[in-house]
Amino acid sequence: MRGEKLFKNTVIGVLSQSMATLTGAVTHFVFLKFMLQEYLGAKGLFSNILDFLSLAELGMGLVLVYSMYQPIADKNERKLIALTQFYRKAYHLIAAMVFCSGLCLMPFLSFFIDNMEKVPHAQMIFFLYLVSSASSYLWVYKQSILNADQKIYITHLYSLIFSVFQCVLQVVFLITTHNFFIFLIIQTVMVVSKNIMLTRRASKLYPFLNTKEKIRLTREEKKGIYKNVFAMFNHRVGAVVLGSTDNLLISKFIGIIYCGFYSNFKMIVNLMNSLINQFFNAMLSSVGNMSAMESKETVYKTFKYLHFLSFWLYTFCTIGFIELANPLLMKILMIMGVEDVQEYGFTFPTILMIGLNFYVVGIRKVPLTFKEAMGLLWFDRYKPIVEAVINVVVSVAAIQSMGIAGIFFGTIFSMVATSLWVEPLVLFKHGFKRSMSQFWGRNFIYFFVSGAMIALTHFVDMQLHLTGWGEIIVKLAVCIALPNGLIALCFCRTKEFAQLFQAINAIVFKKHDHKAIEA
Repeated sequence: MRGEKLFKNTVIGVLSQSMATLTGAVTHFVFLKFMLQEYLGAKGLFSNILDFLSLAELGMGLVLVYSMYQPIADKNERKLIALTQFYRKAYHLIAAMVFCSGLCLMPFLSFFIDNMEKVPHAQMIFFLYLVSSASSYLWVYKQSILNADQKIYITHLYSLIFSVFQCVLQVVFLITTHNFFIFLIIQTVMVVSKNIMLTRRASKLYPFLNTKEKIRLTREEKKGIYKNVFAMFNHRVGAVVLGSTDNLLISKFIGIIYCGFYSNFKMIVNLMNSLINQFFNAMLSSVGNMSAMESKETVYKTFKYLHFLSFWLYTFCTIGFIELANPLLMKILMIMGVEDVQEYGFTFPTILMIGLNFYVVGIRKVPLTFKEAMGLLWFDRYKPIVEAVINVVVSVAAIQSMGIAGIFFGTIFSMVATSLWVEPLVLFKHGFKRSMSQFWGRNFIYFFVSGAMIALTHFVDMQLHLTGWGEIIVKLAVCIALPNGLIALCFCRTKEFAQLFQAINAIVFKKHDHKAIEA
């Protein structure tokens, strides 16, 4: 049953995210065609600023989902009601804090933009982004039970519907009015509408949550939540600094127009991340459920083949990005009729740094997912703060000699210096309670193979002397065949390889073999 839910959540998630990514790409390129480049840069910059304001959320979403795993497994409705009522108050307070913080920040936007006058009505644009962000917290508290109960596919379906509506409306109004304000108003209306509809759906599926009875958590239960929230807040700080300082640093030290150039590549990275993340998001609830009901040995066996899968997926996607991002982007911009497309491209060192940044984030994904699903947030609570400081310091220093590439080098350096080894350490010491020697032995092999595949594929592609769609098609074929073929050849005799395909077979064909898939 757990495997079927994982399969359903993943498939619907991938379909939903694929459509959302397609509609997002259409909107992005239409925006690029009809709006000022400075607006594109402001779009990415203001989104990153609001990511920082979202720290007021304190990471409560993950803590809420984690706190529901055991009550759901025990069918403890009173505990679920108490949790939902507690988080409702918390999220309404968070919405007010985000909105007020954003209003206080508005007079100081010029600090983040090198030439404020190049972005007409910047403060009003930021205000509309702020309204959209703050309103998203008002209805989220009931949706968490869908994720905890392995029904995240419902969220994906609603996201699919509203992303299509949003794309159609935004594209129509961009083409006919060229009005950025209408673009943002549509976005806000869609965010609010989707959250209201999801909340109603959760109320129908879990009618006991609609009770008027006030059920309070005990002091000890609240203490445990506050402890996890504090730890998760630190993790949120690290995640936001890693993911949201890029545009801030580019805008401050290089120029806001380059935020727009970077947004094109960021869109490709987000596409890859969003598709892969559908699997890991679905896996999170399955692992949480499994941790509440199964032995640590069972959880560890699942971890091993999923870690192997993440290595394979992120190696392949990283290679594809490094080799295809520039030529694919240039071709799309030419089709859109954008002039001087070459100025939108990045040099190979910058593309390599963006790709390696994506890889390091990805190879951390499985240890991080298991650590979070098992509730091990407290043990590395100060790690994200150290990581954030290293990231900013090294990025600012590296900008001077490496330019934009230095920003991504700083992010990679900070992750390697902290998260890459601390997160597995916490998982193995406090979760699996076993030695890490086998894990690091496999990891070093994975890193070596990934590096070799990146270098070999790039060497082969450099021997090609093609242009246009011919270059893209041939490079795509090389990126698919060469690394995937060699990885399959290298690992086909390993237990992880056999377990992975046994699990996929069990899920896809619904063969209920408990040994084949424990997730």
